[in-house]
Amino acid sequence: MKRLSVIVVLVAVFMYFSAGTVFAESTVLNLKGKWTTKSYAHHHQKRGFFTNSEVDGQWIIKEQQGRFFYGERSYTKKQISKKKVTEGFSGVISRDGKRVYIVDHEDDILIGDVLSDNSIEFIIINEAEKGHKNHQPSVGLMEIERVK
Repeated sequence: MKRLSVIVVLVAVFMYFSAGTVFAESTVLNLKGKWTTKSYAHHHQKRGFFTNSEVDGQWIIKEQQGRFFYGERSYTKKQISKKKVTEGFSGVISRDGKRVYIVDHEDDILIGDVLSDNSIEFIIINEAEKGHKNHQPSVGLMEIERVK
């Protein structure tokens, strides 16, 4: 009888914690889909302040597993070359769902505040690249919104 009681208690504890995990996973913000850049500005070590009133950034979050996700973004480097750039990125959503952390597969680090299910504001940190005259330290601010 003791053995049966212990088994029942262990099963109940396992079910309790499993239900909590399932519930927690179901409340993770779903970022999959298309997003567009709403605003962008930055300060560059050599070129100073820059605000882009004609942003054209497109984001696609291709896959999300729990709090982890990946995708790609494309945008035009209007201040440097007018060239369209596409970069992959990987990211994670904070435990409380209020922040997003992204590293693009080239050189930027983005730290975002989730403003709503459809809007995220990022701080973009970019360090200098040795031997590249256009690649000096900069910090930027960008807002993206979900395409509906």
